[in-house]
This record gives sequence, structure tokens and C-alpha cells, in this order.
Amino acid sequence: MRELNLDRLRTLLAVADLGSFAAAAKALHLAPPTVTLHVAQLETRLGTRLLHRAPSGVTATSAGSLLIDKARRLLAEADELLQAVQA
Repeated sequence: MRELNLDRLRTLLAVADLGSFAAAAKALHLAPPTVTLHVAQLETRLGTRLLHRAPSGVTATSAGSLLIDKARRLLAEADELLQAVQA
């Protein structure tokens, strides 16, 4: 994966917002291994850990927090772009 994929970013946001890979998988209607793969692909692409994983749930690392904040804006812009083009 050379570029950042918007679906992978959406998956990361779901995991961060819901606090677990399982909850994100359920909300996104994806298999849990797919959610894990999406986050792992982002971490590999960026060369850093994005989430702290613990039995009690996940929290963002400092790099993860930065990416999550920027991804929220990027995804909002992408959604606005699609709406504008379709209107």
C-alpha cells in the first residue's frame, strides 16, 4: 500500500471512536480480522504504531492522535466533495 486509503482511515477512526477492534468490526460490518488488517496496513505504511492495545480497549498513540485528527478533516472534505459533485 503506497498511498493512504480512505477506507483504512475510516476503519482507524471507528476503532479509536469505539475503543475496540471488535466494536469497530461490528459497526462497519466487517470481519474482525479485516479491521485488524486495515490498522496494521496503516501502521506499516507509516512506520509507526497508531494504537495502544490493551485488554480494556485501545487508545491512540501520539502519532495515532495526529493521524486521527487529520483523517477526520480529510474524510469530511472527501464527503463534501462527493456531495458537491453529485448535486
